[in-house]
Amino acid sequence: MPETYIVITVVGPDRPGLISEITSVIADFRYNIEDLDQVVMHDIFILSLLVNISPDVVGYDKLRKKLEYRCNELGVEVTFYYTGGK
Repeated sequence: MPETYIVITVVGPDRPGLISEITSVIADFRYNIEDLDQVVMHDIFILSLLVNISPDVVGYDKLRKKLEYRCNELGVEVTFYYTGGK
């Protein structure tokens, strides 16, 4: 079975703990974060994650909804890009 990935991008005002808050949602689904890049530019937090969802592709919609809800609570925007198989 080919590996299946999503790219998640989060942008918003910087504050302590954002990476932990976001990655804990992904960890709850037991997905593996294979790459992560984070930068703060003029107090704007930008996070990009490459997440392997191969173990449970059907759980992707649940992850998406839960992460959208959590990011809304945190006051940041989240976008998803489904890359499909590798």
